[in-house]
Amino acid sequence: MAEKKEKRSSVMINRAPVLTLWAAAVAEMLGFDHDEALTLGRALSNDRPISPESVKRYLGSKFGDAFDEVYEVMKGLAKSLKGSELAERAYTLYEKLRPEIPPGKRGWSASGKLDLDAIRKMAHSKVSQN
Repeated sequence: MAEKKEKRSSVMINRAPVLTLWAAAVAEMLGFDHDEALTLGRALSNDRPISPESVKRYLGSKFGDAFDEVYEVMKGLAKSLKGSELAERAYTLYEKLRPEIPPGKRGWSASGKLDLDAIRKMAHSKVSQN
């Protein structure tokens, strides 16, 4: 019998990869294919389009073994909204879900807690739909 994997409640991570992954989840829910969605979250590198493989490596290095679970949680939130509303509210939702920067720290590279349980609740609540 397969062992059921326990859901993570949070992940310690900085904001930059969270924004990249959230942008990919939003783009995928708006109709872009998976690879296109990934590149939209990190569009250019040295004035050249970035490859999906490069974005996957970047996100994999930041999220580690939590990548798949975090992406599914984010897609769940994105799916909870209609396309036009998702497009309109995507950044506002990011501001609600992004990790808090610890006191005394500044910038994109400061790690904070990405609360997966809170994102799951947003996806299932009226708050995300209003």
